[in-house]
Amino acid sequence: MMSEFFLFMISQTPTLILKTWEHIYISGFTLILAISLALPFGILIHRYPKLKGPTLAFANIFQTIPSLAMLALLIPILGIGLKPTLVVLTLYAVLPIIRNTYTGLQNVSPAMTETADGLGFTQAQRLWIIELPLAMPIIIAGIRVAASMTIGIVTIAAFIGAGGLGDFITQGLALNDQKLILLGALPAALLALGSDQVIARMENNNSRTRYLLGVIIVMIGLGLVSFWQNRIAQTENNITIATKNFTEQLILGEILAQFISDNTNLTVRRQFNLGTTEIVHQAMLKGDVDLYVEYSGTAYLTVLNETKKLEEQALLHFVKEAYKNNFNFIWLEPLGFSNSQSLAIREDFAQQNNIKKISDLKNFQGALKISAPPEFIRRPDAYPGLIKAYHLHFAKVSQMDPILMYEAIKHKETDVIAAFTTDGRLVGNNLRVLEDDKNFYPSYLASPVIRQQTLEKHPELFQILQQLKNILPATSMQHLNAEVDVKGRTIQEVATKFLKENKLQK
Repeated sequence: MMSEFFLFMISQTPTLILKTWEHIYISGFTLILAISLALPFGILIHRYPKLKGPTLAFANIFQTIPSLAMLALLIPILGIGLKPTLVVLTLYAVLPIIRNTYTGLQNVSPAMTETADGLGFTQAQRLWIIELPLAMPIIIAGIRVAASMTIGIVTIAAFIGAGGLGDFITQGLALNDQKLILLGALPAALLALGSDQVIARMENNNSRTRYLLGVIIVMIGLGLVSFWQNRIAQTENNITIATKNFTEQLILGEILAQFISDNTNLTVRRQFNLGTTEIVHQAMLKGDVDLYVEYSGTAYLTVLNETKKLEEQALLHFVKEAYKNNFNFIWLEPLGFSNSQSLAIREDFAQQNNIKKISDLKNFQGALKISAPPEFIRRPDAYPGLIKAYHLHFAKVSQMDPILMYEAIKHKETDVIAAFTTDGRLVGNNLRVLEDDKNFYPSYLASPVIRQQTLEKHPELFQILQQLKNILPATSMQHLNAEVDVKGRTIQEVATKFLKENKLQK
C-alpha cells in the first residue's frame, strides 16, 4: 500500500510541487496581512484597556463562523480564488496575534518602562526600543499559533478555486481516491509542523527580530509572485472552465478543456471541483469563470426559482431565454443526455419487498433511513418537494457526501439514497433506481453554458462547442462515470479516450 502511494506521489511530482508552492504563498501572504492588522490592534488595546473587550470579542466572532460559510458569503462580492480566501484566512489568524501582542506588552516590567520614561523616551521610542523587543517572545508565540492554524485551513481554498494542497483533497473526496487525499493531507501536515519548528526557533533565539524580518521579506516575495501569477492568468487569451464537485462534472469539464485546447490557441484554466451550483453560478456572474456544464432542471428550479411543470423542450427553451436575458449567459446545445434525479435502494431489498417505484416506499412510512448530498436536502426539486409530492416520511434524513452515501448503503447503514440516473456507481453497487411514477423530477439536459462576453472575445468557441451536440447519450455518460468511480481511472484518461473514440481528438 505505502509503496503504491509513493510511486503515485512520484508520478505527481510536478503538480505536487506547484500545489505546495501555492499552499505556501497563500499561507505566507495571509500571515503578512494578519500581522499587519493584529499588531496595531494589540498595541492599541494595551494603550487603551477599555477597548480590549470589544476588540477581542469582535475578533473572536470570526472564529465561531465556519470558514466555508464565510467563503460562500464573500463570493458575490469578491468572486472566487485568492481574494476571498485571503480575507477569510486573515480574519481567522488575527485573534491569537492580537491577544498575544496585548499579553506580551502587559508583561513588560514596569521598572523597564519607568527607566525609559526617566531617560526621556517618547512613547514611540519606548514602544520600539523597550516594550516590543521584550514582548516579542509572546508575540511570536501568537504568530506560531496563527501560522499552524492558517496552513491547516488553507485546504478550504480548493473549494473556491484558489489552489493549494486542498485541490488534491477535494479531488480525492469527489473521486473516492485515498491516494489523492493523502497526497494533499500529508504535505499540508508537514508544512504545518515545519513552520511551527521554524517559528519556535525564532521564539527562543536572541536574534528573533532579524529572523522575523527575514521571514516577512520572504513572505512579501511570495505574495508578489502570487500577484504576478494571477495577473498573467487574467490575460485576454485565457478561458476558465469550472465544474461542480462530482465525477460527472469533472469528466465533462475535462472533455471541454481538452477539446478547446486542441481546437483553439486559447490557454484553458481549470477551476474544477468548486462545489455547489450556487458557487459556480456566482463565479460566472462575477466573471471569474467563463464556461461550465449546467443541467436544465437545476437551472429552472434552483437558479431561476421556477416551479411550473414544463415538458423537456419547453423547459429548455425557457432556461435559454432566461439565462440570456437575466445573466447574459448563452446556453448552448445539449450534450445528449438528461441526468435526472431519483431514489435508489439495494437490489436485494427491492426484490424482497417488490419495490419498483418511489410510491412503493409509502408502505414503509417512518421505517427507512435516507442519505443524500447537501444540495438534495435543501433544493426545491429534491427532498422538500419529493416528500410533499409522494407524501413520504423517513425515520432519519442524513446529509452526506456522495462517496460516503454509497458506502453507507453498501454496508446497510442507510436504506435509501438520492441518486442521479447517469451515476456509474449504481451498477457497481447493485442498486435499483426507483421509477419516478408521479413525474416529480423535471428534465435535466446537460449543456455547456458560456458568458456572452466570452463569446464576443472568442467567437470561434461557438462553432467549436456546437460540435459536441448530442455526442453523449445517457448510457455513454454512465459508462464514463463508472470508468472513474468503479474502475479507478483518472479523469484525464477517461476524457482523452472518449474524445479519441469519437474522432474529436487525434
